[in-house]
Amino acid sequence: MPNVLRNRAAAAALVLVSVAVAGCAGENPGTPSPGTGSAPSSASSVAPEDPNVPKVAIPLDASAYAGDACKLLPAAAAAELGFTEPGEPSSESSNPSCGWFIKGKADTLQIILGSGNREKGMGGLAGMHKAKEAGQLRFLEPGPEVDGYPTVYYGIQDRRARGNCDLAVGVADDLTINTLAGGYDNEQDSCGTAQKLASAVIKTLKGA
Repeated sequence: MPNVLRNRAAAAALVLVSVAVAGCAGENPGTPSPGTGSAPSSASSVAPEDPNVPKVAIPLDASAYAGDACKLLPAAAAAELGFTEPGEPSSESSNPSCGWFIKGKADTLQIILGSGNREKGMGGLAGMHKAKEAGQLRFLEPGPEVDGYPTVYYGIQDRRARGNCDLAVGVADDLTINTLAGGYDNEQDSCGTAQKLASAVIKTLKGA
């Protein structure tokens, strides 16, 4: 894939969580936080105050992946989604991320582990709602449950009709893992892929 396309895809994905959500906690997006997400947190540590924010019944521990978010999507699971090249990690913010690309195509995947947001007290779906209230996110809409875990669609704007889907799945009350699918022809393909990506991540966390 040409570098300009890869950079555009990565920038479009990163701006939504690494800058927007973390930014409302005063984060400098280009400065990773040492030890981000190194310690697991209990489900009740950041309990959602908004009754409209669903609680996570069975929290998942993602602390082992804070050093390498690419490991959240095994190669076999990536191949099932059409991505055979290894993921490319990024540490441009305190929220570790990994992106996948297909040579010669616009299709992209990205996983963002919101451990930096958690440490700043802005984690979980509750943090997404706080970011919306603060104006950092202009679009936030409930999504379908994925393997029993609640989700939201989010962004600075709703990009789904243009084939770019940004999904955040609450794996604990204070932690989201965001799965982004871009470069597709329509909303159905991009959001379907984002949901499949979220399901693959949940299976990894469960050790399935």
